[in-house]
Amino acid sequence: MPKLLELNEQLALLRGNERQKHNWESHLNQLSEELKRHTRERDEWKQQLKKEQRDVEKLKGISLGSFFYTLIGKKDDKLTEEEEEALQAKLKYDEAAETVQEITDEVSELKQRLLPLAFIQNDIQVLLNEKNEVIISSYPELAAELKRLSDEEAEIGADTKELKEAVSAGRAVLSALDQAKEKLGSAQNWGTYDMLGGGLIATAIKHERIDSAKSAIHNAQSRLRRFQAELKDVERDVHVTIDIGSMLTFADYFFDGFITDWVVQGRINESLQHVEDKRHRIHRIVSQLSKELAACEAKRNELVRRQSSIIENA
Repeated sequence: MPKLLELNEQLALLRGNERQKHNWESHLNQLSEELKRHTRERDEWKQQLKKEQRDVEKLKGISLGSFFYTLIGKKDDKLTEEEEEALQAKLKYDEAAETVQEITDEVSELKQRLLPLAFIQNDIQVLLNEKNEVIISSYPELAAELKRLSDEEAEIGADTKELKEAVSAGRAVLSALDQAKEKLGSAQNWGTYDMLGGGLIATAIKHERIDSAKSAIHNAQSRLRRFQAELKDVERDVHVTIDIGSMLTFADYFFDGFITDWVVQGRINESLQHVEDKRHRIHRIVSQLSKELAACEAKRNELVRRQSSIIENA
């Protein structure tokens, strides 16, 4: 009987790896398409930068806050149309370039993860053949029940793994949104001081905080994209309905209209509210996933107990 238990454990592990392989391959195909699209966008904005009569390499090398403050000079000045277009092109280029690099790294990482699973189907078949021989030769009366329980445990085990990954990805989004909220809150405070006559130093610090907020928003956007991929796996394989909605519009909201009215204090306030609303929604989804995870873990533990009971009492 220990041999049968050992084979069941090995098969459950392989089934989980098989599903993981399928999901990674699906992610890889999706990322490849995203990479093509974002590469085109990056190249288009690079060309736009070249059209602006500015030093492209200089624009690519300095921070948003520093460049913005250099153009404005002081808070009462207004950007010219050409300066707005140059800054808009830099924003879009930086965002696209960072996304291309991140997706390229993800593709490389996924390919490395898939290498050890190249022959997973063959490994499963070999193990199934061995298990079948043990059951038929030694425990024919237990074959049907143990197979049913083993298959069900493998399925629940794979569900549990996917839910854990989704919960982890969701918590990473919440962490990134908290950072974005902190940066925007600081920009809001300095913006209020600036409006009350804080002077050039307050203006400079506000724009530095805006630059930090831009990085935090990009990080949140990147983690949102990964979280959405995990949620799709959960909906497809675990059959849990999650209200995903338009998750990937977060960064678009932040960057759209950034140039012309970011200096207006109300824009900072609106973006901060948008971050808070997004965090509330993600937190609700993570809570739902956590409850599903707890239910799956309890069900799996019960299946393990029943298998052990059958084997021990055989």
